Amino acid sequence: SLLIVCEDITESYELSEKLSYQASHDKLTGLVNRYEFELRAGRLLESAKLENEHHALCFMDLDQFKVINDTCGHIAGDEMLRQITSLLKKVIRQSDTLARLGGDEFAILMEHCTLENAERVATTVLKAVQEYEFYWTEHKFKVGVSMGLVMISRDIADLAELLMDADSACYIAKDAGRNRIHIYHSNDSE
Repeated sequence: SLLIVCEDITESYELSEKLSYQASHDKLTGLVNRYEFELRAGRLLESAKLENEHHALCFMDLDQFKVINDTCGHIAGDEMLRQITSLLKKVIRQSDTLARLGGDEFAILMEHCTLENAERVATTVLKAVQEYEFYWTEHKFKVGVSMGLVMISRDIADLAELLMDADSACYIAKDAGRNRIHIYHSNDSE
């Protein structure tokens, strides 16, 4: 005799998809989270080494986030992060990965991108954030962003070095007066 067992696996597949999405995305903004961002950055680094492809990474730190959180509270801060997210999604290229790394830190991974194109994307983002105003009850805030731009090439040893370079460039942008882009050069690490 033949026994046929049919099971509807749709529900367990959907649950597995949902868990996978939650593990790789930021709950507040729906963007790729730090974990998923690092996986993708690692893949781009591999492709830069193996195929001599050029990619770029832009690290971003919002300049007025703490002021908004301190003045209006975390609900306002969260709302501003959601607004900034939809603003950024509109100005980056469709092939780019926008990630929220935590707090007020964001990053853009730009695949198959020359320095010139990466600069153009970063400048568009900078301009969009500079023109943005956040309204909360009777308060109005201007927000700035400090950006560190680094090319992902075969010269970069590993993911740790890539992230450190991007972080250094972002810090230099902040240090130079905020609300600007600093393009990483190998002598910056000094």
